[in-house]
Amino acid sequence: METNTLDYFKRESDRELLRKRAEKLALKISAETTEEEQKSGAREYVFFRMGSHTYGVETSVVKEVMIPEDIVPVPCTPDFHLGVMSVRGHLWAVVDLCVFLGTGDKLDSERPGVVLLADEETEFGVAVDEVIGVLPVEDAEIKFLPDGEKLLTGFSIGLTEDRRTILNGVALLREDSFIINEFVGGSRHGLS
Repeated sequence: METNTLDYFKRESDRELLRKRAEKLALKISAETTEEEQKSGAREYVFFRMGSHTYGVETSVVKEVMIPEDIVPVPCTPDFHLGVMSVRGHLWAVVDLCVFLGTGDKLDSERPGVVLLADEETEFGVAVDEVIGVLPVEDAEIKFLPDGEKLLTGFSIGLTEDRRTILNGVALLREDSFIINEFVGGSRHGLS
C-alpha cells in the first residue's frame, strides 16, 4: 500500500512539473507571437469552410474546435439555431451562420464540426463543414466587402485576396439574435 501511495504522489508531482513547463512555454510562445503580430500587422485567424465558402475568425474569440457527438435540436428556436451540444457537461448553443447570414450556402457535412466562440459574456458554437487551420493574415491584405451584402457586411471585417471572408467574432458574440430567451406557455424556456 505504501508503494502505491508513493507512486501516486510521484505521478502528481510529475503532472505538476509538466503543467508548469507547459504554462511557461505557452507564455513564451504567445508573447513571441504577439510581438511578431505587432511588427508585421498580421493577426491569426481560424479558417473554416461552410458550404462553398471559406471564412475566418480571429483566434482571440475561439475557445475550442471540435466534432461533437451530437447536436440536439431545441424546439421553438429560429431556423439558424441548430440546437445544443454538451462539452464536458456544459451546454453550448450551436448556430448555422449560413442560414443566419443568408449566404445561400448550406452545410454539406453529415457530421459538422463546431468552432466554439466565447468572451466574458457570451458563448456559442458555429457549425462548420471543415476546419482548415490557423493562418496569419496581415491587416493590409483584408479588403472591405461591397455594400450589397448588408447582413454579411455587418458581421465581417472584409475579404482576403483569395476570397476568404474574415468574420468579426466580437460582433457575432454581441448579436442579440443568438440569445434565445422566450416565454412559451407561461414558463421560461431558452438559452442565454
